[in-house]
Amino acid sequence: MAQLNRANLHNAVMREMYVSGSTLFEGVKDIEGSDWSETQLRKDQKKYLCEHPTAKGTNPVTGVDTRESLMCLD
Repeated sequence: MAQLNRANLHNAVMREMYVSGSTLFEGVKDIEGSDWSETQLRKDQKKYLCEHPTAKGTNPVTGVDTRESLMCLD
């Protein structure tokens, strides 16, 4: 189990990450520019991340849009 409370994931490459069912993203500080491609998330965690105020931008390394990599419905 991982709790990413106050984690700064600004421009992080989170691709193909294995996320167990007990991983919590609630309280994450910043996800702007992060790439979540091919990462399987629980529906509630995906919803939380898509609704996060910093869920925007493009990763400078991979060129992938944050919201697109999270598969957010806009």
